[in-house]
Amino acid sequence: MDSYLGFSKIYDELINEDISYGKIAEFILQEVSGRERYLDLGCGTGNLSSIVGKSFRETFLVDLSPDMLTIAEDKFSELKIPHRSFALSMNEISFHERFDLITSSIDAINYLLEEEQVEDLFRRVFDHLEDDGVFIFDVNSAYKIREILGSNDYVLTRDNLAYTWENYYEDDVVEMSLNFFIQKGELYERIEEIHEERAYEADRLIEMLKNAGFNKVILCDDYTGNPIQELTERITFIVRKR
Repeated sequence: MDSYLGFSKIYDELINEDISYGKIAEFILQEVSGRERYLDLGCGTGNLSSIVGKSFRETFLVDLSPDMLTIAEDKFSELKIPHRSFALSMNEISFHERFDLITSSIDAINYLLEEEQVEDLFRRVFDHLEDDGVFIFDVNSAYKIREILGSNDYVLTRDNLAYTWENYYEDDVVEMSLNFFIQKGELYERIEEIHEERAYEADRLIEMLKNAGFNKVILCDDYTGNPIQELTERITFIVRKR
């Protein structure tokens, strides 16, 4: 089953309740000096990149889901933000251009289930950055994946939508089985999704970044600038090439 194939229809409605993209964009932009090209990896429906991209001459959008990418393209076209889009895995990027900023937000990197994929991604990001460029990304912490998601189940209901969320955790990977029921008049449309995320320890990610060539790596708690804690659920990495 292709992740986000049906979920793209309701992704924005759900995610915007929990994520303040404006605050994330503000945090990111204060870390960037150059404003020529911007690359967003795992861009989803473009919620973040459509804000950040306003500050750049050109934005590149990369996502594995064509359905999510189509929604992102519509946002960029409506806002008249110069952009190009590519339906491919983030660890397959190979562009001639170099970028002042590369981002990957809302745990997109956790979807890379093999360390080799993450190592390949970090090497490619390093090669695609300008010399003074910055790579900013976040991950669901190992604590969140193991303890909060784990093998736990969740149920949410609201006026026109209900969903069940069943997790199965084994060997650092959580499989999430999502069933959405969307009201359409007197009937409900069912959307079923299977997602998998891998838990990565922060120290291991730092090691992989340094192996890729990065020297300066700063971690903070969820785009706040505050130090990470034992119970931090989302870890933000600010990584500079220089």
